[in-house]
Amino acid sequence: MRVWIIKTGEPVPHLSAESGDRLFRAGLMAQTLLERGHEVTWWSAQFHHQLKTMRDVTPATPLRPNPDGPDMIFLPSRGYTSHISPRRFLDHRDVRRAFTALAPDQPRPDVILCAWPTIDLAFAAVQFGRAHNIPVVLDIRDLWPDIFYERITAKTGLPFKGYFIPWERMGRKAMRGADGVISITQGMLEWGQKRFARETTAKDRVFYQSQSATPVTEDLAFWQGKGVDLDAPKTRLIWAGTLISDLDIQTLLDAIEALPETAARELEFVFCGSGDLTPRIEEMAARLPHVIFGGWVDQAALSALYARAHIGMMCYLDRFDFQLSIPNKVADFTRSNLRILTNLTGEMQRVLGPDGLLIPYPTGDANALRGTLEEIAANPAVYRAPAPRARMLFDRLFDAETVMPEFVDYIEDIATEGSA
Repeated sequence: MRVWIIKTGEPVPHLSAESGDRLFRAGLMAQTLLERGHEVTWWSAQFHHQLKTMRDVTPATPLRPNPDGPDMIFLPSRGYTSHISPRRFLDHRDVRRAFTALAPDQPRPDVILCAWPTIDLAFAAVQFGRAHNIPVVLDIRDLWPDIFYERITAKTGLPFKGYFIPWERMGRKAMRGADGVISITQGMLEWGQKRFARETTAKDRVFYQSQSATPVTEDLAFWQGKGVDLDAPKTRLIWAGTLISDLDIQTLLDAIEALPETAARELEFVFCGSGDLTPRIEEMAARLPHVIFGGWVDQAALSALYARAHIGMMCYLDRFDFQLSIPNKVADFTRSNLRILTNLTGEMQRVLGPDGLLIPYPTGDANALRGTLEEIAANPAVYRAPAPRARMLFDRLFDAETVMPEFVDYIEDIATEGSA
């Protein structure tokens, strides 16, 4: 069968410029479908959301950058620099219009899997599917538009929920018109059903975020070049991802600053990523021997770090979207037998709490977090030992070799029912 996967905002390792990245949900799905002998076209965007740059590709033209990968179509748009801005809304409108113009000229798929967000593309995919009798599955990955309303209200103090009428209308039509709705957690799935008054069906399912368990070549030379000894006898806590003030990282940084020397000697904090907090973390790394800043690192360097770390850090905000989600890093951390230092409860607590994998702290409380870090420093025998149930949880819920075949079975069933 022929499958369209529609997902922007995700790295495309099939491109040489992004070959240092790994496959995420859309990429893993495309790979698994190809291994089953299906034809796959992955619709993405020319604009690279993470790097805020334009990809060096010919937009609006089918191409296969990797002979072993899917066909790709990169939709043109204007790009943006701010996550919340009129220009970003216009960018998503551009991408929707480009898809609507190009889709009729491509070989028709048997089924469409479209990520939510963006709302624009979800709407366009459902409209196209209904017009051509093609089943469409929406995959809720983030709580749009409510997260935008939340952030705008937080910045302005003005109630904003429901005011962006185009997204409200498109979202309602997309969610109600989809043949199936899936998500990465039960909480997010239920949010989508309730938020847009979608009638629950047997085709609405949960497939957790997953990662491959296949070992990745380790790049220890990267860390050696930075003068970092990953085999030093310290309890190593790691952050890998966006470093922005719109999270609870500043609470973590304040707690690290306040650590007494006796605790600091036992701990090592490694930050990998980029964002507006980069200057502060770079300054701390230059001043504090127990803080290391790696910058944006590739998968091989991360693999070496995960193998020699003890605790993953996930300091987000006590916001409804984070409470309903299980971030992708959970798969990385559980695969590597790590405990997780986090302020999140919600789905995280429901899924990981029973196995004792979480080290909790209250959001925004640097003093309480400092106390938690001191406890970690004082008990190296406990916290440097592998978390005994982490890998078992990964194997059961987050291993792509388990999740993706079930995911493809589901898509095949949707396609078969749609053609009946």
